[in-house]
This record gives sequence, C-alpha cells and structure tokens, in this order.
Amino acid sequence: MDIAQELQKALKLHQAGQLADAADIYKNIIKAHPENADAWNLLSTVFLAAGNLELAVSLAQQATVLAPDFFVPYVNLGNALQASGQFEDAVSAFQKAIALNSENQEVFNNLASVLNALGRHDDALEACTKAITLSSNFPEAHNNMGNALAALGNFDEAVTSYRKALELRPEYSDAHYNMGAALTANGETDAAIETYSTAVVLDPKTPEKHYNLGNLYLMTGQLAEAETCYTNAIHLNSDYLDAINNLGSVVQSLGRLEDAEICFRRGLTIEPESADVHWNLSLALLQKGEYEEGWKEYEWRWKNPTFTTPWRDFEQPQWDGADLDGKTILIHAEQGIGDTLEFVRYASLVSDRGGRVIVECRPPLRRLLETVKGVETVIERGDTLPDFECHVPMMSLPGIFRTTVDSIPDQVPYLSVPEGANPDGRLGQDKAVKVGFVWAGSPTREADSLRSCKLDSFQVLFDVPGITFYSLQVGERAEELNQSDDTQNVIDLGSAFTDFADAAAAVDGLDLVLSVDTAAAHLAGALAKPVWVALSFSGGYLWMQDREDSPWYPGLRLFRQPKWGDWTSVFQRIRGELEELAAKGTREKPAGP
Repeated sequence: MDIAQELQKALKLHQAGQLADAADIYKNIIKAHPENADAWNLLSTVFLAAGNLELAVSLAQQATVLAPDFFVPYVNLGNALQASGQFEDAVSAFQKAIALNSENQEVFNNLASVLNALGRHDDALEACTKAITLSSNFPEAHNNMGNALAALGNFDEAVTSYRKALELRPEYSDAHYNMGAALTANGETDAAIETYSTAVVLDPKTPEKHYNLGNLYLMTGQLAEAETCYTNAIHLNSDYLDAINNLGSVVQSLGRLEDAEICFRRGLTIEPESADVHWNLSLALLQKGEYEEGWKEYEWRWKNPTFTTPWRDFEQPQWDGADLDGKTILIHAEQGIGDTLEFVRYASLVSDRGGRVIVECRPPLRRLLETVKGVETVIERGDTLPDFECHVPMMSLPGIFRTTVDSIPDQVPYLSVPEGANPDGRLGQDKAVKVGFVWAGSPTREADSLRSCKLDSFQVLFDVPGITFYSLQVGERAEELNQSDDTQNVIDLGSAFTDFADAAAAVDGLDLVLSVDTAAAHLAGALAKPVWVALSFSGGYLWMQDREDSPWYPGLRLFRQPKWGDWTSVFQRIRGELEELAAKGTREKPAGP
C-alpha cells in the first residue's frame, strides 16, 4: 500500500464532502499501519464533522500519542473537546499546539473561541490579538475579538471588530449575527434588525438566528414579523421551546388566544416543568376568562426566575383558604401598585374567614389601604413584621377563593379617602365637568412603551368645551406638562401628591378619570369613580378580550386600540364621548358601561 497516495486519495474525498468514503480509506490505512498519525488525525476530523464527538476526541488523542511533537493533532483534539463541551481540556490542547508552533494564527483564534466560552474574555482578547498580528486578514479572529469585547460590555469596539470581519468577508453570517446582538445591547435597534436580517438571509438554516431576529421584532412591537421569525425557527427545530413560547406570547398579543394556548400547551409537552411556559399559559387562560385553570397555572409565577417579586420564605405556613378562627394572617402585596389596588379587595373576604388581617404594601399605599374593610393593620414593605400565624401572597387570593368571571367580588367602593387627605381647593370651585387624566405608567414595567403614550395623544381632548382637565400624572413623565404649549386648559394636581391617599382625595373630587393602563385606573375603579381606560391593542390578561367593560370595576369603560400603536383612533373616539358628556351639562356624572 502506498500510504502517501492513499492519504491523498482520501483527502480529495474528504474535501469533496464524501466523508464515508474518506473514512473507509483512513481506516484501511490504520489497519495496515496503526502507527500512522495522519490517518488517526484525519479520521478524527471526519467523525467531528459527523457529530460523533466522543470518537473524534479518542481518535485525536491517539494521534497526539503517535506524534507528540506534531501540533496539528492537538489542534484537532482541541476542536473536538470544545465541541463536546470540555472547554478546560480544549484550552490545554490548544496551548500545547501553540507550544509546538507559535506561528499558526488558527490555533490562537481557536483558543480565543474556547476562552470566550469559558468567560475568560480578557484572555480571549489577548489570543485574538496574537492571531491578528500573525494574519490581519483573518475574519474569524476579528469576529472572536468582537465577541470578547461585547461580553466585556465594550459594544462600540465590538461593532468595529465585527465590521472589520465583514470587510474581509461580507457574506460572514455569524459576524452579522453577532454584530446584531452588540447593536441591540447598544440600543441601535433599527441597525440591529438590518444586521440580523442579513445574517438570516446568508444562513437561513440556523434556527437561533431566526429566533433572535424574532426577539428584536418583538422588542420593537413588530409582531407580525416576530411571528414569522419564530415560525421559521420552529420549522427548523420542532422542539425549540423558547421559540414556541415566544410565538405563543406574540399571537396572544395579536388577539389570537386559542393559538396562544396551543403554543403553550405544546411547549409543556416538551418541558412539562417549564415555569415560564406555565406562567404564559396562565395569562392566556385568564385573558380568555378561563379562571379556574388560569389561577392554578398562575401559581407557577414563583418558580419563574424572571418574575418581578421574590418569594417570601416565611416559617409560617401559606394560607390555603381554611377558616382562620382568629389567627393573624399576613397578606403581602406583590408586583405593581395597580395590582395591589385591584386585589386588596380580597382582604375583606379573608377577614370574613375569621382572620385578623395585616396587609404589607409599598409605602405610597399605606394610608390608603388602611381604609379597606376588615384590615386591622397596614405595614410598609421593609418594616419589621409583627407576629402572624400564616401568610398569603395577595395575588394568590383569587385562586384560593375560586374566583370565576361570574364570582368576582365587584362591590365598590372598597377604598375610601383617608382622614387628613384633602382635595385641591380648585376642584370644589370648578363648575365644569372635571376630568383627571394620566398618560404614562411606571417606566420600569416590562413593555411600558406599549401601554403608555405621550401627552401629545391627549392634546386632541383639551379644547373640548365645558371640561376642565386635571393632570394626575406623577414621576418623570409629568415634566411633559412643562414642555408643552397646548396645556393651557390643564391643571396640574399630580405634582402635589405625596402618596396614593392624596391621589385618592383628588380622584374623589373629579367627575371622571381618563387613564392609560396604570394604577390610576385601578384607584378610580376601587373608589367607584367613573373611569375610562385607553388600552393598547394587546390589552392585558385582566382586561380580558374584546370587552369594553371590566367585571372587576362596574364603572369602568375600555377604549381599545383597533390596531397596534393606533392611539389616534382611541383618542378621537374618546373626544366624541367627552363632547357628548359636556353637551349634557356640567356636573352630570358620566355613566359606566
């Protein structure tokens, strides 16, 4: 057998992608000449390409034994170890290769890649620098340098590295993809979408690239495009749980609740214990009004690592709804202020079960929640807890009380204005219809940009005759009042609020509250004040689907966007309703639904 000739023959087949035929020749060479390191090494690369990582590692190790002074088998061993997740061993293999040949740029680049995988990004930068010093026209090294810089938070420098890689190889899909991630982290979403899209065009067979492009579309509210991307990712990988879960969230936001439920249930067949999928299923079920299963699924929130409220690990047991027989129970608020205002109504029902009720809440709510019937004590979050014998998270109460759409405790008011909280004197003197309004919620809430709008959207209302507008807006967004030239008919009340007791006093003196989906809407509803809510297209699980009223608040009306982002239609409709209200005469209170 002519070993050199057989190796050349096998290499040609190998390079042509005929791996099985090449492997047969390598095996024949090894059988005849088991000491031939080249055959062991090349056979290792065949099995690496075929995905048989364990065998690839074993074959490469044998090649290094036979040729301990030859750097190439160590490179292939490092590649096989990295592919199999044995990163530390891969580093050792690459370092051995470098010790044998410090002039090979490929080895430094491969070392940089595995160092990035280990989170050793400074060391990866050093390895990339050496690779680029040996060969500046090396797109993979510039790409790896970009990855290291991005991981270190140097996104501008990372983008520069990716651009250099793309100058050298414009069709380099991974560099486009990685640059998209860096641009996203840098807040350059339009550029990131363009870059991700290019990556997908160049490499349409990688599901992760479709998925991450979908995430960016979802982030920017381009839901139809996000749906397409997630669908493409799932087509390439039918068990792609994250894509299935996100697709469910997208179609839910598009109002297709049945499709959303199908996605989430499909996700649970793949990963039955996925807290994120259970949580999303609960939101879809509750939005559909399927409360019995929805509240049960809602309890998965505590296992969801992204849930905004941490679990309270008390020694005392969690209440299961049994008679309390005089026991002291701690109801601890969770999630947002609006959630607390909506669900504190259950405190009275807990008291009716024989409990001495303590409510823990955020400081701005303390004075107001002291007015809830059946609540003995209200404490602020962070205060020393008094003695109690059991506890319950506030938003677990609907499930404990087996709440359905038909059994919601909708008696209002269940809040009242505390003593010492007095309305602004201008409210009592105003003979016009008094409308309070809020245009923005807390910016810390996920997807706040979808539920909030700009003050400009409300300006179409401000010249309706017979109405005085009172701003209840608080926080940074309240500054928009001072930046607008079209708010002469607006009186600012929100800047004087110290807590929600003050806000309640103002709301009590109004005829109507007009708000986006914020705590102000819940406050007005709980005080039994008429409230109109300007709602984004996706709405939310507690506002349900296709309703213009709410079973939680008898005096509330919903004005939904007819399509995504269309606040103009919402406020044109509200203006028409306000004109009718004003035409009926001042002081006539607007009716609920």
